[in-house]
Amino acid sequence: MFNTSEIELTFNKKEDISEVINGTSLQFLYTVTTSPTTMGNESCGEQLLDFGRPEKIIIGVMLAIITAVTVMGNTLVVIAVCVVKKLRQPSNYLLVSLAVADLSVAIVVMPFVIVTDLTGGKWLFGDVFCNIFVGMDVMCCTASIMTLCVISVDSGG
Repeated sequence: MFNTSEIELTFNKKEDISEVINGTSLQFLYTVTTSPTTMGNESCGEQLLDFGRPEKIIIGVMLAIITAVTVMGNTLVVIAVCVVKKLRQPSNYLLVSLAVADLSVAIVVMPFVIVTDLTGGKWLFGDVFCNIFVGMDVMCCTASIMTLCVISVDSGG
């Protein structure tokens, strides 16, 4: 999935593409220019995107708000169940487990995704941490999904 070898790709073409749609011919001119780079460190499996400054600010603020709300909300759930004695029931422990799983996604995964999105999909943290990050992403998301499955089985019976 991730290529860490030294494969170099270079494209520098201009092509005319004629396409017939409903009997009419449309002409498109495009240029693809890619400098030789190693693909492993550049994208970490992400598609490279290019945002302008206003888009980066809006996206960064929105993703930071979502991450902050996720951290605060899940922290409040954990604190509430731990502090209030009436909430200390086995069914609520599953909710705490879900909150901890979602908290791990918010702390371990989301900040790196935000940085990667704001840099246009470029991975800035190295090849080794890319593999660690992908593993943590899969582990944290799987923990959240499995906890939801257990909650659904528990509430059904």
